[in-house]
Amino acid sequence: MSIRFKFRSSVNFDTIEIDGGNPSISVSQLRSKILQQNNLKGVCHKDFDLVFFDHLTGQEYDDEEFRIPSGSSVIIKRVPAEPVPSPM
Repeated sequence: MSIRFKFRSSVNFDTIEIDGGNPSISVSQLRSKILQQNNLKGVCHKDFDLVFFDHLTGQEYDDEEFRIPSGSSVIIKRVPAEPVPSPM
């Protein structure tokens, strides 16, 4: 079971496997797998965030626990991270 994904600026889709034959994967799990697969784990994740969209509808997956079904295609947009408020 797998999910197809591509960064918005990419031409082709890549595939990521879902562990254990599960029928879906959460947005947070998918983010982690994509960061690892694309060697972005070493890059400071505080500098950017990944926003996920359904390939067909354009719906943003804004809930980290939302389950994306196997066989889905996802578009990823890399955006600047939200600034962390400084303590006063």
